[in-house]
Amino acid sequence: MVERQSLRVALAGAGMISWHHLVAWRSLAPAAKVVAVYDPNDERARSRAAEFGIDAVFTNGTAMLDEAGIGALDIAAPRQEHAAWVEAAAARGIDVLCQKPLTPTLAEGEELLRRLGGRVRLMVHENWRFRPWYRTLGRWIADGELG
Repeated sequence: MVERQSLRVALAGAGMISWHHLVAWRSLAPAAKVVAVYDPNDERARSRAAEFGIDAVFTNGTAMLDEAGIGALDIAAPRQEHAAWVEAAAARGIDVLCQKPLTPTLAEGEELLRRLGGRVRLMVHENWRFRPWYRTLGRWIADGELG
């Protein structure tokens, strides 16, 4: 049997939402492991990394993408940075999970996808849909009890 290597993931952004992303990644171990955290605020990046046992901390995003040896990037940075992060990761062949919104408009998102040209996997993430109260509402709607 061939042993599959763990997916090495980096997280761009160590703000409030990053905690939820890191909890989710931790639940996927050993299939995936966050190995690096970026934030322009060094103290915030170090604090979040320490909380989750992540050794590599970066305040330079380019350095993280070039040095961390990752196969995927999770973008939880401010929304105005999303497209730039996606393009930077794609230029290096790194798959991307991007917190919503991908871009400010649909047209900009479509243009970004054209520029990527299918070079990497791109997934846009909306974590609220998995919160228990929304899942309950979804079940009520599916069962015809609501809506």
